[in-house]
Amino acid sequence: MSDLISQLQHILRRKCLLGQSRLPLSEQNRALLQVRLLEPRPQAKESAPPQTARTAPPALSASAPAPAPVAAPALRPLPPLQQLGWDELEQAMRTCQACALYQTRQHVVCGGGFRQSRLMFIGEGPGAEEDRQGRVFVGRAGEMLNNMIKAMGFDREAQNPEHGVYIANILKCRPPQNRNPLEGEAQACLPFVQRQIELLQPELIVLLGGVALKYLLGLTGITKLRGNWLEYRGIPVMPTFHPAYLLRFERQKNLFVNEKRKVWHDLQLVMQRLAPPGA
Repeated sequence: MSDLISQLQHILRRKCLLGQSRLPLSEQNRALLQVRLLEPRPQAKESAPPQTARTAPPALSASAPAPAPVAAPALRPLPPLQQLGWDELEQAMRTCQACALYQTRQHVVCGGGFRQSRLMFIGEGPGAEEDRQGRVFVGRAGEMLNNMIKAMGFDREAQNPEHGVYIANILKCRPPQNRNPLEGEAQACLPFVQRQIELLQPELIVLLGGVALKYLLGLTGITKLRGNWLEYRGIPVMPTFHPAYLLRFERQKNLFVNEKRKVWHDLQLVMQRLAPPGA
């Protein structure tokens, strides 16, 4: 077909030179030429659109995005406690959400002992074992306190006024890692122990450690104030060292004995104050 077209083009050029504008064709050549003219011309490939610079993904920040802020725990103020008896008061403690410690506690440690005792001990707050069992002053510090109480002629299991004692803490929930209570935690919990004192009406209170001294009486300096009589709403108060403090020196025999003697001196003053006249 291409040869035919070339020949026809050559003939036409010659005819044009001779002044002729027509070229007679046979029916066969006319048909071949028509087929050639009707064939679609190959179109030039469309040029690809110019490559635009690809937008690079945004670079990742060198530091991970800040986590979403954690919502503060929903706190609930304490209900009025003034008219609550023992059982109602302990129920209010177990459902308390007045500070964030309710989120991490296993058990609320209300306190324990004889509810008509003459003698009350107040410590700092539950430790890991107290939190696990829901009982006040267990574990090694609890064993040491039990020995102190027995040496005084009392028994924390006794259910009579002559030998019974009542034991409580400023905090009813364990602070994480046994840290000291935060101001807000202690203030939120303080009404509970105050109501316990009102219900018990003890003849004498022993404060165990600087935290109990600070939040019940608003005083600091347990080393200076231990062994000195203080007062809470007309009730004599004797501050002394916490058993956990004594256990820190257990491997330092001389220091351990000296510190225990100081506590025993303080407890002897309590025994003298509680002794009946003429005893």
